[in-house]
Amino acid sequence: SAELAAVVEGLAAVGAWQPGQLVLHTAPEFGTDVLRPAAALGAIPLAVHPEVAFSGTSMDLMQLSGAFAAVTAPGAVLPIAQAIAVELGCEPVVIAEHDRPVYAEAIATATSFSRSIVQQATGLLSGIGVEHPGSYLSALVRSSVDQALAEAGRIVPLDDEEF
Repeated sequence: SAELAAVVEGLAAVGAWQPGQLVLHTAPEFGTDVLRPAAALGAIPLAVHPEVAFSGTSMDLMQLSGAFAAVTAPGAVLPIAQAIAVELGCEPVVIAEHDRPVYAEAIATATSFSRSIVQQATGLLSGIGVEHPGSYLSALVRSSVDQALAEAGRIVPLDDEEF
């Protein structure tokens, strides 16, 4: 977003960035290009996006464990971005700078589509008097998503004993 670029540029204008300082953002749509003003002053630009829908609760910590994180950084400092992802409990996946817009679109699609479908289904069930439609659909939605992810090669089903 324009806000991130404006903050980075504004801090560069007042000399807030120091040589060797790590500068990291978590916006999925940006790699490190947005951090150029900080890098020009010697800061180390890193982009790390954990693929978790944060709730702001302690549940986020559990979700980070075993999640993936998109990392983008200049080659010499890429291991730093990867180490930060690992420290968060995530598996780092390198996303090239030029691929960040497509990555962001994939994240937005998965997030908004999932929410919309669940909201539509719970609304329909609520409309016919099903109490707690979210709880009612919980196992179905999770198992359906797990199956779709397994078919896409993201996870191995628990009953698959071939490794």
